[in-house]
Amino acid sequence: MVRKLFGVLCVALALCLGAVLADEIMGTIVKVDAAKKTVTVKGDDGKETTYDVAADAKLPAQRGKAKGEAGPPGTLESLSKTVEIFGERGYKAKLTRDDKTKKITEIQGNFGRKGKGGGQ
Repeated sequence: MVRKLFGVLCVALALCLGAVLADEIMGTIVKVDAAKKTVTVKGDDGKETTYDVAADAKLPAQRGKAKGEAGPPGTLESLSKTVEIFGERGYKAKLTRDDKTKKITEIQGNFGRKGKGGGQ
């Protein structure tokens, strides 16, 4: 019984450490360089910072052809086109960065829009 409890506690500790080792960045993506695999993010303070994107990063899905339909998985090229469409407003997003590799592992879509899925 004590072994099972110890095992469960070890697994819980490992999960908690995994959550702590990820850094979340809220900001506006102003530039995507697909060739270099980088994104430039403008923070609330107006400072722009460039981050490397991991090869296996989860990116926002592309739009489907029918309304409400999920499209194919996102790529840096599709994210770059989306950022261009948003223009000077930029693409508001939440980025998750791995503390060990210092690379972006996930980008979650437009948090600045109103309505379904929006953040304000």
